[in-house]
Amino acid sequence: MTEKDIDIAFNKAFDKASTEEQSLVPPDLQLHLYAYYKRAIDEPYVNNRSFESNDLRSAFKMNALIQVQSLTKTEAKRKYIEIIEKLYPKPW
Repeated sequence: MTEKDIDIAFNKAFDKASTEEQSLVPPDLQLHLYAYYKRAIDEPYVNNRSFESNDLRSAFKMNALIQVQSLTKTEAKRKYIEIIEKLYPKPW
């Protein structure tokens, strides 16, 4: 797959995930998807004010982000696509 193909597949996977009910996805997969998405779009998270609160949910999100920081954007996109395709088998 070329970089362009990966970008197209990633955008389609994101569109599919956005139309599905999030509460049906297991919490651990939600965290993985969150982290892979943030890494794939290269959104900075170290200075993100949403992590200034001391709640447990923010701690889990930050931990998930730290775990994927060594991935390239392309690797994160591939992993995101893989999870979405397992959750929602094609065609879509």
